[in-house]
Amino acid sequence: MAASSNHSNFPALEGLRGARLHEGIVLRLRDLIRQGELRHGSRLPPERALAEQFGVGRSSVREAIRSLELQGLVVTRHGSGSFVDTQSLDAVATLMAPENGSGGLADVFEMRHLLEPQIAALAARRATGGDIERLATILEEQKRQIMEGETGVDADTEFHFTLATATHNPALVKVVNAVEDVLRRSRDRYLQRPGRPERSLHSHHEILEMVRAGDDAGARRAMDHHLTAVEPANISDDGKEE
Repeated sequence: MAASSNHSNFPALEGLRGARLHEGIVLRLRDLIRQGELRHGSRLPPERALAEQFGVGRSSVREAIRSLELQGLVVTRHGSGSFVDTQSLDAVATLMAPENGSGGLADVFEMRHLLEPQIAALAARRATGGDIERLATILEEQKRQIMEGETGVDADTEFHFTLATATHNPALVKVVNAVEDVLRRSRDRYLQRPGRPERSLHSHHEILEMVRAGDDAGARRAMDHHLTAVEPANISDDGKEE
């Protein structure tokens, strides 16, 4: 399926220079895919045409296409061209992940409230003894980090990812992995405030107890409470903590 005519012109990347040019192309094309302007099976314009339309060199286009292939959003068929592919699991995970710097902290916490309580509930139903032991070990490490004056963000991040692996759902783990960089940035910011590292550790223990008890409803509530306890009290529309 060829790309429709309203894709024939792309905005020039006037504000970007050097190595960032290909990143700008990737972001513009990903936006078009997210918005449905470029649908599954749409063929991208030829490399030369894209370079002219974006106002960049062909090497930048080539690098952008390679990046989109690695993200699972584009497949290139020799002799036929490059096509949008949004039906793979990699593509779904990539499209779910917020762009760097977009949306802000408020959007990240909204996403976490939608995603993580369900992960906790599923982990409570499926976690093995080994999963629970790993989670307990991570909390000991988080406690050590906090006692040494750190925020505990490394152990915090590991706890949430390990909780996702305890669901034993590879698709869900892949999605969490795709958004992990964004989630880590949100954790790093809110854990800078006095008292938040300790609150985070305490509510992590509550989550673990619900998982250990196999209480899926309790785990869901504990995770939602955890997110509320560590969430900044006021987040402005641009995502900055007030």
